[in-house]
Amino acid sequence: MNTITFESMPRAIAELNEKMDAVISALSSNTPPDTDKLMTLDELIEFLPEHPAKQTVYGWVNYRQIPFTKHGKYLYFRKSEIQNWLNNGRNTR
Repeated sequence: MNTITFESMPRAIAELNEKMDAVISALSSNTPPDTDKLMTLDELIEFLPEHPAKQTVYGWVNYRQIPFTKHGKYLYFRKSEIQNWLNNGRNTR
């Protein structure tokens, strides 16, 4: 391990900044796609082509016609599952 002196500190800091920039760049390029995002009910309504009413979506959930996740009393919809549901002709689970 190299000992950093007062005179070598500016160079050491510059090297550290370069390494941090490389790490940040690598991490930002490996971010997962937006396809696995959990959507709220309102986001789902905006995402679906026909923008159904909330009651319509609640009916689909009640009859298990749409893939959903429930955390407590809140409904969430995984974007990738909804996209598959749309691509498969809205088949029930």
